[in-house]
Amino acid sequence: MKAKQQPARDVGEQFRLLVESMEDYAIFLLDPQGNVASWNPGAERIKGYRAEEIIGRHFSVFYPSEDVDRGKPQSELQVAARDGRFEEEGWRLRKGGTRFWADVVLTAIRDERGRVIGFGKVTRDLTERKWGEEEKFGKMFRLCPVPLAIVTLAEGRFVEANEAYVRLVGYPREELIGRTVAEVNIHPQAEQRTALMKAIESGQKVRNVEGVLRSKSGEERSVLHSAELIEVGENPCMVTAVQDVTEIKRLEDAVREASTPVLRVREGLLILPLIGVIDSHRARQLTEQLLKAIRRERARAVVIDLTGVPSMNLTIANHLIQTVDASRLLGARVILTGLSSRAAESLVSIGVNLGQFVALGDLQSGIEEAEQWLKAPWKPSLPTATAPDGEDFDQANFPAGTNP
Repeated sequence: MKAKQQPARDVGEQFRLLVESMEDYAIFLLDPQGNVASWNPGAERIKGYRAEEIIGRHFSVFYPSEDVDRGKPQSELQVAARDGRFEEEGWRLRKGGTRFWADVVLTAIRDERGRVIGFGKVTRDLTERKWGEEEKFGKMFRLCPVPLAIVTLAEGRFVEANEAYVRLVGYPREELIGRTVAEVNIHPQAEQRTALMKAIESGQKVRNVEGVLRSKSGEERSVLHSAELIEVGENPCMVTAVQDVTEIKRLEDAVREASTPVLRVREGLLILPLIGVIDSHRARQLTEQLLKAIRRERARAVVIDLTGVPSMNLTIANHLIQTVDASRLLGARVILTGLSSRAAESLVSIGVNLGQFVALGDLQSGIEEAEQWLKAPWKPSLPTATAPDGEDFDQANFPAGTNP
């Protein structure tokens, strides 16, 4: 036997009673223009308006002013009308202007011809859950041993910084929060910070980008930056994790220096054996190391052995020329040995005149030639070497610390 079908008015009454009994959900209707057409007790509890206060008013009163200014309420109606449904989590306003975090579902209501005759809106208050999530994040953020900071993308203004970050930069937290990165001047290389923020804005991942941070005391630390885009109160921000690699770099420099020692063969004679690829940083370091040794040992002859150097570029060739010239000004003559055919070709191809160097085939020949030099007095002359572009080297071209 078929169940007796209930009259439509009874079903409608049951539905009305169901809606009115749901106090944890704001359930109400909007007309096609977005004006409030109905109101349930849940809506009154969550949003704070009584039915007589809100029915007939536009639902944009539930949105922060910045959302209203950019047309967000109307845009949501258009999406729901087009797709049948709009759903999101975001900030909404209660009566009086206080914010709450809401889960919102907006559904288009159509007649039998498919025309939109209104919208149904269901809103749930998720503020406690949001606070709980943010509290968990806050605890992890504060206790994390990695230096972390949050700054706004628009201005680079500090929103938050954890204890590890405060220790690294030396500023108390209250001196950071609310101020911009430029105001506290912790980035001596401003272009690096700008590039970092542009990368985040464009959606790129930032991982282990080298940079420098300046502490309140003025000390500059070598760091690696990793960053992500986040929202804080709907404001786009950047959370940055900083790894201090200053001591690691110092150790690497010390190891590199120890791996290429300046050797004292006898009084007045030094040897600098070079091995492997030489970048501009290492070239400067080797130059400084050699010049210090010439001063300390009062050397009159230096043999730079290039047997282990496979090739050279323009930058390294310039450093080599400068090293030879600076050594002459300190009273030491320089012999190059072990120049491979590949390295020689590299130098010639970039325009270096090898005739300006004293070059011998192997280290032993270089030492023997230097011994002959040491037997006879020699007066240093002004350097005559030129860079590959033909320009003379003056004092400004010499490495730091080489005063003629």
